[in-house]
Amino acid sequence: MIKSCLYLKKLNKKITPKLRLRMILMPTISNQELKQAENLKNNWKLREALKILDDFDINKDLTTNERYQFYFLKSSILFELFSSEEAFNYAELAYKESKELESDYDIIRALMLKSRIMGDTVEPNEALKLVNEAEEILARNNQNLSQEFKLMKGYISLRKGGCYFSMGKLNLCLKFFGEASNLAKDINDKKLILQTIKSLGFTYGIKGENDLALEYQKRYLTMAIELNDKQEVIGAHNTLGMKFTERGEFKQAIEHLEKGLSICHEIDSWKTFLVSSSLFEAYIEENSLEKAQNCHNRMKIFVKQGTYKFNEQIYRLQEAILLKKSPNENSHLKAEKIFKEVADKETSFVEFKFGALVNLCELYLTRLRETSNLKEIDKLQPYIDKIRFIAENEGVYSLLAEMHSLQAKIKLVTFEFKEAQQLLTQALDVADMYGLKLLAKRVKNEQANLSRNFLKWEKLRTAGGKIAERMDLARIDDQIQILLQKRNYLKGISSS
Repeated sequence: MIKSCLYLKKLNKKITPKLRLRMILMPTISNQELKQAENLKNNWKLREALKILDDFDINKDLTTNERYQFYFLKSSILFELFSSEEAFNYAELAYKESKELESDYDIIRALMLKSRIMGDTVEPNEALKLVNEAEEILARNNQNLSQEFKLMKGYISLRKGGCYFSMGKLNLCLKFFGEASNLAKDINDKKLILQTIKSLGFTYGIKGENDLALEYQKRYLTMAIELNDKQEVIGAHNTLGMKFTERGEFKQAIEHLEKGLSICHEIDSWKTFLVSSSLFEAYIEENSLEKAQNCHNRMKIFVKQGTYKFNEQIYRLQEAILLKKSPNENSHLKAEKIFKEVADKETSFVEFKFGALVNLCELYLTRLRETSNLKEIDKLQPYIDKIRFIAENEGVYSLLAEMHSLQAKIKLVTFEFKEAQQLLTQALDVADMYGLKLLAKRVKNEQANLSRNFLKWEKLRTAGGKIAERMDLARIDDQIQILLQKRNYLKGISSS
């Protein structure tokens, strides 16, 4: 008995405040087999860890706490391995065991795990309900000054911000990410700080605040490397790869993405599909179609293995993009069908809806150029309206200004000069109001070009100039390319 007491005293001395905070977030493993599986998971040997759990006899005489540990650990590993449906089933079992334990922190952990899985399977509203339930339990704890409370509160705020991110409610998203960031700094928890840096950088990128986004994204990579968190290092390389693709700096983009993929293969990461998707986009933008096709072919394996809905949506969009790049008209018709399916599907991620809508706009404008049939503009208008709705609803003001600019250029094609000028004014007002200085400068240049080219437009109007000539003078193709690049600003937002 005396030896046991002395051991506990020594153990308590070894448990630093930071280690105690970590123990709050993960159940303490006592069973040796479960402990071995947890160690493998922590070293990214997920399939080996899962093998131990698959062979584990859950029917033997276990305590409630051991059953909880088993279900929680197996759920988290399955989630990392892309098996979201099975992961959620085990998270539900962990939640039931946590209720038996009557431990608030264990119940909160289980709710947060369920929310995380559900949020990543395109059910953000249901995920948010679980986070709110966890927050209510924590609020009853009455220890709001303790470090343990602040850590758990920080992760709840972070998860809540993620739910709003998935709904496209970016202002609420930033509010809760900000709360999480303040709590992380208050208790100096580096893992939580890393998560807030990542989340803020991504969200600012989506809002079009690019300099601020890039600053956060570079800090994200630096801190991930410092913590030697390989999953996060992959995420940081992927984020920077997307950013450099959007900037047209393909060499840097591909370098980051290939580094990310290399680590994916090293640890068998579930992020392999997402990084491959970003690499596909870089090849498409670079016009390396053969490399893009090879990348797409490799991703088919993951679509068959995974249960995440967004994988199929990404894969379908990529298929349509490759079909659109083909010179064959039948391929274009197939691409149009896929884009419409994604754009009209209620459960599609907003980023995917946007990508489909912009590609539809490009298809119709290409046909307008080739056929000179103004009815193509009528087909185009509903999709322009949907993109504007997304921009307004999600608060992505750079996108809203770009859509005003596109509409202005289309009005020029039909010689509606007054309407074109009004739309450019609206674009400039939006850019000025939200501090989008580079965009405002570009819109002013477009206004100046319209004034300088007025005589050319009048000459085209009186001579009945060809549609292709009008589109060239309006520089519509340039505007569409800008919008196609904008899809990275929206990546990760989903609609309910």
